[in-house]
Amino acid sequence: MLLYSPLAKILGRGALFLMIAATAAGCGGCGDATLQCDRDGENCFLCDGYGCRPAESDVGAGGASQGGAGQGGAGQGGAGQGGAGGEEVACDAELTTCPCDGDDACEDGTRCVEGLCIAACEFSYECGADRVCVNGECADGCSDSAPCAAAGTRCDRGVCVPDPANPECSDAAPCEGGALCVEGACAAGCTTHDDCAAGEVCNAVTGACMADPSPQPGCATTACAAQGQECMEDGYCHYPCDSEQACRLIDSRFVGCNDGFCKTREEVAPECTLDEPCPDGESCISGECR
Repeated sequence: MLLYSPLAKILGRGALFLMIAATAAGCGGCGDATLQCDRDGENCFLCDGYGCRPAESDVGAGGASQGGAGQGGAGQGGAGQGGAGGEEVACDAELTTCPCDGDDACEDGTRCVEGLCIAACEFSYECGADRVCVNGECADGCSDSAPCAAAGTRCDRGVCVPDPANPECSDAAPCEGGALCVEGACAAGCTTHDDCAAGEVCNAVTGACMADPSPQPGCATTACAAQGQECMEDGYCHYPCDSEQACRLIDSRFVGCNDGFCKTREEVAPECTLDEPCPDGESCISGECR
């Protein structure tokens, strides 16, 4: 993510070239690029562990030249998140997944979850097959019998998370083909959702495609797969019921019959929500602190 911080002193051109020469030889701590401008905002440069380069031709263009060897490149500040001179351009939520620092920054009923405006989930059934709802985001689920398939990830409390001990990519092992290294995994660069594969969206913060963290359509266009389930008013497949006992006969995990369908303990009385998160060190997974 680009950080907008003017230089303490105006850099002369000669001093800048010396800085480039000094940093280009090595990559000590190649992290996200930072946008640095002089006090007048006329001369701006993107600087990272690979060196510095003029920002005028890069910022807001979403080109692969934003970062060396695919690190923090293609579209940092996606869809025109930054402009020459440090001017910030409004993010278009119809084109990309926009950054936020609170719910007030989000539109159309979306919530600010982990710094992004998304349609937050409450329970795992909203996320689709083999996915779970964790802290308001839909993520890949896992278990001992179904480990994480994506490179650079590991299973943690039933959720696939980045594995810093075994990353797919790093500063020393960058991604191939112009892909970006995001949290140890290679991802395609993007400026809009159209640049990403099906089931992915463009993250305006990283300028890279990611799995869509929002709830997925339930049964509006598809029939319910499980025998006995019906498409209910909330748009998802549930077991209809007229009593708690009927639910318990279907599955012992059901403890109530509310709104005309069977519900688990977490659905009837969730331990956590986006507004009431779990204690530090725990995650809210489908209404349960783990």
